[in-house]
Amino acid sequence: MKRVIMNILTTTGIVLVILAIIALCYGGTVVCISTIFQALFLNILIYIGFVFIDKKECSYSIIETGIKLLYVIILALFFGNIFGWYSSIPIGILLIMTIIAFFVCILLDVIHVKNEVKCINEIIKEKNTIDKI
Repeated sequence: MKRVIMNILTTTGIVLVILAIIALCYGGTVVCISTIFQALFLNILIYIGFVFIDKKECSYSIIETGIKLLYVIILALFFGNIFGWYSSIPIGILLIMTIIAFFVCILLDVIHVKNEVKCINEIIKEKNTIDKI
């Protein structure tokens, strides 16, 4: 649960940084507080959906990643309509933003898993060294 909360907050931060960069490109000067909470709410729903997607184990990780990406895009477009994001950001930019945020999060997750595997391998190596003595 702690990891899920951390992922939600990290993803929200990534989305807000990407949003700020895009806003700067369009001459924006502020990000509304309501947008921050909307992004947080959207990310909570995304991670709730990921829990259900992960329960349906798929033998091909690329298909599972594709399903997750499609889910994220559909939610972002749906909530973009509900929250009125299209008045300030074109649908294409929202789509690109969503895809960028998704792949940044995947990259961070891969780096995290790689570090965990490295730590596990070191523990195994230490245990094998102790067993030899």
